[in-house]
Amino acid sequence: MLKSKKFWGIILSFFFLWLALQKVDWKHVPTILSSLKFQYIFLIFISYTFEHLARAVRWRQILFEREFPFKVAYFGIVLGYFFNNILPARAGEFFRAYYLKKNKVATGSEAFGSVVFERFLDGIVVVSLIVFSMQNFKTTPLIEKASVSAIIFYCLVLVAILVLQFKRSLFVKISSLFIDLLPEKLSKRLHTSRDSFIDGLGLIGRPGVFIKALLMSFFSWGLSLFTLWLSLQMFSIDFGFSQTAVLMSVLAVGSMIPSSPGMIGIYQFCCVLALNGIFGLSHELAATFGLVCHFIAYAYVLILGFAMLTHEGMRVNDINAAENQDSINQPTVIS
Repeated sequence: MLKSKKFWGIILSFFFLWLALQKVDWKHVPTILSSLKFQYIFLIFISYTFEHLARAVRWRQILFEREFPFKVAYFGIVLGYFFNNILPARAGEFFRAYYLKKNKVATGSEAFGSVVFERFLDGIVVVSLIVFSMQNFKTTPLIEKASVSAIIFYCLVLVAILVLQFKRSLFVKISSLFIDLLPEKLSKRLHTSRDSFIDGLGLIGRPGVFIKALLMSFFSWGLSLFTLWLSLQMFSIDFGFSQTAVLMSVLAVGSMIPSSPGMIGIYQFCCVLALNGIFGLSHELAATFGLVCHFIAYAYVLILGFAMLTHEGMRVNDINAAENQDSINQPTVIS
């Protein structure tokens, strides 16, 4: 159990949740809750819907050589979030690849490669937000160190993707030296999975399509910023674009920390770190914001996800099939 990533993810979540809530004076929380503008919840749900639709459009752009219904892309996006919220280790990313394979859109490895590339595009947006935040606001030393680490990480991912695309023959040659040492059946499978995975990263070699997907990434993150702004308005926190972008960048960096399903604990800690540590709002307001907004996002995805699973005639246990497919042997998805 001590070697389990799931176990340590849960421990980390409880630790960060404790950090976020330890200084909360709970007698002030009912007053904060009673002053919420609940009419914003409907707008938040609509904004979440447009976020997911935009990400579905981008996913189809990444898999531009595959013709498949928009419904498959949209369902895959939402169900991916659904499984990320109920299972640890970002299981939803594996399910998304499995879902495309199940619908005969692409092989598991190619679909998983597209998910990795999608996260790389998100990384470009996240780095942009981090750079903007660090230039316009004085952050805490912890946030600065985490931000620099995130920038370095995404730069390394970029280098890896460039090597796979523009030095493919060299990578294939070197990897084949090791793969060919394995039994013939396993070797053949790994060769196929490797090539399909690299194909899933192939968008960077097509500048026109890559730019479209990158622009859609900025658009979808713009919708995420709008959703977060609506959440702040619900709490009567009068933030503009700049302050909202800082909060979003802190949450994005926090998502890279391994945790239990759905960033439980991490989300609340990041909200306190930004709202209280940077902007000076009360600890009670910051923690309550993290708890309520996280619950709203959870409820939306869980309800929609269960409805889609029912519509598709699938069960939560189907994630086992996703984790056992050939994509499981590919590199971990970046957050």
